[in-house]
Amino acid sequence: MLVANLNRQGYSEVKLHVILVGAMGTIYKDYTDKPLADLDLNYHKIKILTHRMNEHFIIHASSLIKMGYALQHNKSNSSQVLGLGSTAHNPH
Repeated sequence: MLVANLNRQGYSEVKLHVILVGAMGTIYKDYTDKPLADLDLNYHKIKILTHRMNEHFIIHASSLIKMGYALQHNKSNSSQVLGLGSTAHNPH
């Protein structure tokens, strides 16, 4: 879909490049910096881009972790309120 949209906008040759980013935005020189260098980006542009990617992924990973904790906390609270053997229909 992305390639088709770019073709419609006049970009006749579109190539997709895989850029690997690890857990919590880890940047790998061989798998992140090198593919960007292969796109003719200079050292400073690569550092700026990888720094922005790292920040972006940390923000989103942190949000997912917080959501997981919140869901787990809500789940444990609801089971404590009902108690063992009780149901929502018959709390006794």
